[in-house]
Amino acid sequence: MKFCRRAAIAVSIFVLCGMSGSCSHAKDSSAVRMKIHSLQASAGREEIAVLLTDERGKRFLPIAVGGDQALSIQLGRNGQTAKRPLTHDLMASIFKSLQVEVHRVTITDLRDGVYYAEILVRQNGRTHKIDARPSDAIALSLRTQAPIYAMPHLLQPISALKTEERNEGFEPVETSHWGMKIQALTENLANFFGRREGVLVADVQENSPALQSGIRVGDIVLRVNNEEIRDLEAFLKAAAIKKDTNRVEIGVLRGDQNLKFTIINKKEQP
Repeated sequence: MKFCRRAAIAVSIFVLCGMSGSCSHAKDSSAVRMKIHSLQASAGREEIAVLLTDERGKRFLPIAVGGDQALSIQLGRNGQTAKRPLTHDLMASIFKSLQVEVHRVTITDLRDGVYYAEILVRQNGRTHKIDARPSDAIALSLRTQAPIYAMPHLLQPISALKTEERNEGFEPVETSHWGMKIQALTENLANFFGRREGVLVADVQENSPALQSGIRVGDIVLRVNNEEIRDLEAFLKAAAIKKDTNRVEIGVLRGDQNLKFTIINKKEQP
């Protein structure tokens, strides 16, 4: 089976084309809304991976970009500007001056290890599609508040990252009283999420206390009440102690945000 290596070279994630046909031309027009999860560098590589996830955090798309593009994307994420306008700042200024609306950007295809994108713009009631590199499209979208989409055949489930761990016996552990499954941050997962401490929320059951509290798949659990969670053992110990507690405060990392949620056990819920 052929590997599409450039798709994930910066995070050592190799996506099998045969798993979802991701090396074929896009046929499905139902693009998926995406968001930037993080930017990850890899030692010894000049490229940086922009990690996109869908809004539920269950599918991902890693795109390798150059250092200049990564810097522009990071500045756009943070709402920062350079002393002099960068190329994407200039593009956004020109579009604004000409009253051109950047409606959306879409990662459309992967051919011969290279991703393709298009920028959809509107002006005077007319719509235009502009061919672009994904890095340029993403950087521009951040400066124009345009949404990012990707064709579904390019996406991989988060569970694809866990294949190696499952083969080695690292199955997610379910907390039945909270309704979520927790996965240790093994090497592949740590590289993907850019974090080596904490545990990963691998699944959240429908209508569970965890889901109702706001916890989502892909969150990294860092604290249970005031107890710091460094690994799966620490989480299981804390969860066992708090099992019969009506309310539990869970601190998570979601992308670049540190969030806190209150899990209310089923017996206290109306």
